[in-house]
Amino acid sequence: MPPLVVIRSGCKHVEYLENRSEEEDEELLRQAEEAWRGSDTNCSVSKVFGFSREMCDVEGMHAFRCADCGNVVADRDDVVSKTFFGRTGKAFLMNNMYNICVGPARNRYLMTGMHSIADVLCSQCDFVLGWKYIKAMESSQKYKEGKFIMEQAVVEDDSEEHAWNRL
Repeated sequence: MPPLVVIRSGCKHVEYLENRSEEEDEELLRQAEEAWRGSDTNCSVSKVFGFSREMCDVEGMHAFRCADCGNVVADRDDVVSKTFFGRTGKAFLMNNMYNICVGPARNRYLMTGMHSIADVLCSQCDFVLGWKYIKAMESSQKYKEGKFIMEQAVVEDDSEEHAWNRL
């Protein structure tokens, strides 16, 4: 049975559970559904992939959308920096992303040193949007931990689209 990723407390705590029974999986999914029923956001729990995912609404957001399927994946207000580079060129450093799946962590040597990163995929179409910094090995790069790189080439910006439509 593959590891189950459990995200609690607004993605601030992540558990990787291995060697568990189907009963334990069902109990974790039941707990997640109960917790999210009381929240203010529109959420769903995926039993197919074995992990929970939060589906966020667009209202009030300056949304970035997956260029492949149009799923909302980030809010412009979460952009930390526009000076980063990813696999496809320019990228944003983000505080948060939404409606995504985070893959398994792996160590990679990037331009700024060794990091533990995990691919970030659109929850609707599994299109790779960038990666999440899990751990930075160098002290000068610790500020990236828990943040996301979102590739500019693989998202559409709602704000730019609305500005263009007003012309």
